[in-house]
Amino acid sequence: MTDHPAPLAPALPEKVVIVLAAGLDLGQAANASACLAAGLAAPQSTWAGQPLRDADGMLSAAISHLPIIVLTADAARMAQLRERLAQPAPDGAGMTLFPAYAREIHDAAEYWTRHRQTSHRDQPLLGVGLAGPRRWVNALTGSLPMLR
Repeated sequence: MTDHPAPLAPALPEKVVIVLAAGLDLGQAANASACLAAGLAAPQSTWAGQPLRDADGMLSAAISHLPIIVLTADAARMAQLRERLAQPAPDGAGMTLFPAYAREIHDAAEYWTRHRQTSHRDQPLLGVGLAGPRRWVNALTGSLPMLR
């Protein structure tokens, strides 16, 4: 028996949003969305990935337990968002970036090195993933339209 309480599961965010740069082709938008969603969910084991087995015994992993809204932003709105991302995030908030240069990199270690060496304040972004309190996410994304 231990005298340490069991760790609490991290609270699920109130809202999850992915913002994509306007003008991405379908493949680029799908790739950026998948990468951003994976980056947001990875540190939060309660979001997705729980083992599931169907009636025939096929094992799979659960999809996200949270709705993920995909929005789009033109270049000016994406630049405004990028500037506001430098503000401190509230507790429990998470963010992922998909900088334009990432499209040319096909090795994770190379990307991690480039990301660490780059100031993203002036980098064009193809996408941003946000998860956290509804008020914070809404303040950053405003009235951006859904991806269509």
